[in-house]
Formats: sequence, structure tokens, C-alpha cells
Amino acid sequence: MVDEEMGSKAKGLVRPLTTKHVQALSSHIHLFCLLCALFITLSEAVCNPQDQESLLWFSSNVSSSVSPLNWNLSIDCCSWEGITCDDTPESHVTTISLPLRGLSGNLSASVQNLHRLSHLDLSHNLLSGPIPPGFFSALDQLMVLNLSYNSFIVLLGAFNLISFNVSNNSFTGPNPSFMCMSSPQLSKLDFSYNDFSGHISQGVGTCLKLSVLRAGFNNISGEIPVEIYNLSELEQLVLPANQLTGKIDNNITRLKKLTLLELYFNHLEGEIPKDIGHLSRLQSLQLHINNFTGTVPLSLTKCTNLIKLNLRINRLRGNLTELEFNLLQSLKILDLGNNSFTSDIPNKVFSCKSLTAIRFAGNKLTGQISPQVKELVSLTFLSFSDNRLTNITGALSILQGCRKLSTLVLAKNFYDETLPSNVDFVSSDGFPKL
Repeated sequence: MVDEEMGSKAKGLVRPLTTKHVQALSSHIHLFCLLCALFITLSEAVCNPQDQESLLWFSSNVSSSVSPLNWNLSIDCCSWEGITCDDTPESHVTTISLPLRGLSGNLSASVQNLHRLSHLDLSHNLLSGPIPPGFFSALDQLMVLNLSYNSFIVLLGAFNLISFNVSNNSFTGPNPSFMCMSSPQLSKLDFSYNDFSGHISQGVGTCLKLSVLRAGFNNISGEIPVEIYNLSELEQLVLPANQLTGKIDNNITRLKKLTLLELYFNHLEGEIPKDIGHLSRLQSLQLHINNFTGTVPLSLTKCTNLIKLNLRINRLRGNLTELEFNLLQSLKILDLGNNSFTSDIPNKVFSCKSLTAIRFAGNKLTGQISPQVKELVSLTFLSFSDNRLTNITGALSILQGCRKLSTLVLAKNFYDETLPSNVDFVSSDGFPKL
């Protein structure tokens, strides 16, 4: 009875569909079908077939006993390890990033068929051989290239790059400083630890956005071109262990953003620019193993951000007590050894609380080591050998208070007393790596 009554009511609720209702329902079904089709299209999207083929050719030229690439054809190549594609319907490859993968082999010419490639990072691998001819001209959208820490040889050209790093390889021939002519947007240029030669191109002055120039440990010769001093964005000028000659122009003080100035182990001469203190952001000044003469500029102590100061093995002279070392409270490593400084020990050095290593060996310093040295709680290395210090017994008593001091070199001084027989002087003159 109840069921019949409910059935009767339900029948009363059912109404025939009008033409208007049918049209509305049809519209909704059509929209639903379009959304389903779009979803299917997106879910089935794969990377560009030509790009996929180029990647497979690349992978066939490299191998890794540690961790193979395992690029699987059953997976969209835009999802392969180290691969990124753009969001266009064609899904072109834009990035290959495979650093530290233990890859050996060579760089396949097929990579230059990836015409949308903008970032290529194969650093810290075991790749070797030449860069394929026409590589850079084909990849006209390449902006970031990092091939550092491999064994590549032969480099020809570079275009439109923002970052270029081929350090720690086996490249020979003219150094790539010329590439600024074709890459005016270049921000980072690093070709250190190779066997490049020749002069630094004057064209480097056209890289007005250059912030990093690293070219150390090559065979680059000639003078530092004055055009470099026009690079107002430059933060790192690192050119050690080359065959550079000439002087450092005082115009270098125009590089207001400079944090690293490292020109050690060259054949540079002349005086250190007297206004070098204008480089207020300088953190590392390393000019050791050159032929610099004159005195240490008094303005240097205005570089209050200095962490490393190394002027060892030059022909510098003068009175170090005139320098306000106490202003350099960020200084950790100080090396003024093997010069011709003639003065008392500059005891203001012992006010630099952050110091971990000090070397004044190989000068003509006189006087005594101040008790203030005990305040250097982080000091691990101290070398005053081959000077004219006095009161060695007092110095040893003071230095016992330096709890972290592990290397002490005081040999070859003109002492005014007999050396204690129970003192074991350090004969080596090792120094912490700078």
C-alpha cells in the first residue's frame, strides 16, 4: 500500500523534456566532450620527436659505470633525468643538466640539432674529445654552458651566451676572451685550468655585464688590457698562474664591485695602486709571487671586508707599523712573507680577532711578539722565521696561551739570548691553503 502510494507520487514528479531542456543538455555534453578531448591531448603530449632522436644519439656516445642514464623510450623524454622542455605544443628540449654523473665518452654532434637548447651543464664528468664543429653557431639560443671539470679539447667560437664555463679541461689555443665580441650579454666567463695561450683580447671591454672573469692556470701572456677597468659590474678578476706582465693600472679603483682580485704567480711589476682602499668590497687580495715594488698602500686598511691578504714573495719594503691593521676585523689569512719590510713587528695585527694564519717570515722585522697575540683565539699558524726578533723566551711563554696554535715557525732569527734546549722549533714552513 505504501509502495503503491510512493510510486504514484514519483510518477507525478516525472515531466516530459522540452526542446529548451534538450538544447541545454546537448550544450553541456558538447562542453564535456571538449574537455575530455583536451585532457587526452595533454596527457598524450610527448617531447619533439627530432629532439628525442638527438638525445638518444647523445646517450649512445656516453656511458657511466656508476649510474647509467636509463633513458627509457616508454617514458616521455621531457621526463627523462636532466631534461627540461618548453611549454609549447612541440615540447622542445631547452635544458640538459647532467653534472656529476660519471659520464665518459664524447659530446655528440647531435646535440646541435636541439635548436631550442638554452642551458647545457655537463660539468664534473669524464667527457673528452673536441667540441663538434659548428656547435655554437647551430645553438643560437644557448645562454648557459658549463663543461667544466672534463677533458675536452679544441674550442671554436661561442655566441649569445650569458654564462660560459669550460674550466678544468684540456683546451689549447687562443684563449676565449674574444667571445665578448659575439656575446655582449655575457655575465660569467671562466676558462681557468686549461692550456689556453695568447693575450687577453681587448674586446673583453665590450662585455659590459661581465661580473666574473676567471682565467687562472693557463699560459696567457701580455699585459692586463685597460679595457677591463671599464667593466663596472666586475666582481671577480681571477687570473693567477699565467705569464702576465706589466703593471696594475690605478684605474682598477673604478671596479667598485670587485670582491676578488687574484693575480698571483705572474710577472707583474710596479707598485700596488695607492688608492686600492677604494675597493671597499674587496674580500680577497692575492698578489703573491710577482715583482711588485714600493710599499703597502696605507689605504689598503680601508678594505675592511678583507678576508685574505697575500703579498708574499715580492720586492715590497717599508714600515709596516704605519698600517692600521686593527681596522681589518674580517681578516683571516695574512701573508706578507719574503719581502724587504724593515720595522718592528706591526703589533696592531694582533687586534684582528678573526686571524687564523699569519706569516711574516723572510723579512727584516725587529722587536718582540706582543702579549696581545693570545687574544687571537682562532690562530693556528704563525711564522716569523728569518727575521731579527728578540726575547725568544718571552715569546714562547706568550705563545703557550694560544690554545689552537698548531704550527709555529721562529727559526733563523738574531736572538739576544741562548735558545732553550727543550724547545722543538718547527723547521718546515707550510701554510694553510689559500
